[in-house]
Amino acid sequence: MVDLESVLRDLGLNPREVRVLAVISRSAGTRLYRLRIEGKTYVLKRFLDEDAREPRAYDLLRDLGVPTLPVHDSTLSALLLEDLDASPTWRLAHERDVAHRELGRAVAEWYQFLHIAGKGLVKRGPPDWLRWEWDDLTPEGILRAGKVLAMEENPVWEYAARHVEALRARARELPTTLNYNDFHWTNLALSRQPPLRAIVFDYHLLGIGLAWSDVRNVTHSLGPAAREAFLDAYGPTRPEERILDEPLSVLHALQVATARPTIPRWAVESVNRARSGALLAALERAVALLGGS
Repeated sequence: MVDLESVLRDLGLNPREVRVLAVISRSAGTRLYRLRIEGKTYVLKRFLDEDAREPRAYDLLRDLGVPTLPVHDSTLSALLLEDLDASPTWRLAHERDVAHRELGRAVAEWYQFLHIAGKGLVKRGPPDWLRWEWDDLTPEGILRAGKVLAMEENPVWEYAARHVEALRARARELPTTLNYNDFHWTNLALSRQPPLRAIVFDYHLLGIGLAWSDVRNVTHSLGPAAREAFLDAYGPTRPEERILDEPLSVLHALQVATARPTIPRWAVESVNRARSGALLAALERAVALLGGS
C-alpha cells in the first residue's frame, strides 16, 4: 500500500509542509484527511483501490461543465478538495435542509446539469468505466435472492428471472444519461449565500441509466415540500422509464443486499415489496411493455 507521504508527493506537496489535522473517516476503499497547508485547510480523499473511479469522474464532470466541489489537485489515487468547514462559498448540508422547498429546486438544477450533459455524452460514446447498475442483474442472482430471503415459494423470483434480460434490453432502448445513483443529504454541499445552489458529491457510483432512476433516488430522500419542488423544477420524465425502473431497481437492490452477510436497512422496503406482491405487480406492468406475459 502506498504511504501517505508518497500520496502527498504525487500531488506536488512537500510532506514536511503538510500538517495532518485529523482523519475524518475510514472505509474499505478510502481515507479522508483534513490537512493544513500554508495556513489553509483542505480535505484529502485518498483511494486505496488503484483503479478508483472517482478521480476520473471528477475530471469527466468538469469537462462536461457539471458543477463539482473545487478540486485543488488530483492524481489517479487522490483528490485534494476544498474544506467545506472552512469554505467561504460552500457548506455541508444538514438533515434539516431536506425539508425545504428551496433545497429541492437547487438539487433539481444540479441534476439537470448532470442529465443534460450525460445525454450528450451517451450519444458521443461514454468511457468504458461508466457502467449501468442493472447490467449486474442476472436470473441466477434473482433466484438466489429469493432463497436468501426464505421466500422461494413466492412466484416473483421465477417470473423476474424469466423476463429480466428482456426488460433490461427494453430499458436500453430508451434515452439514457449519467446517473449519480446514491443521493443522500450527507453527500450534498450548499451555497452559503442566496440564491441557494447545490452540488452533489462523492461519485464512486456514477454510471449510465435512465433519468427517472436518479429522480426516484433523490425524491426518496427529500421531505414532502422539497420533493414537490424538485419534481416541479426538474420537469417531466418518460412514463416508460418509471414502469421499467420500478421492478428493476427493486430487484437490483435485493440482489445486492442478499449478497451481504446481513440484509442492510436500506433494503427493508424492497424486501417488503417482494413479500407483499407489489414487486410482482410492478413486474407485470413492465412486462406488458414487451407485449408478453
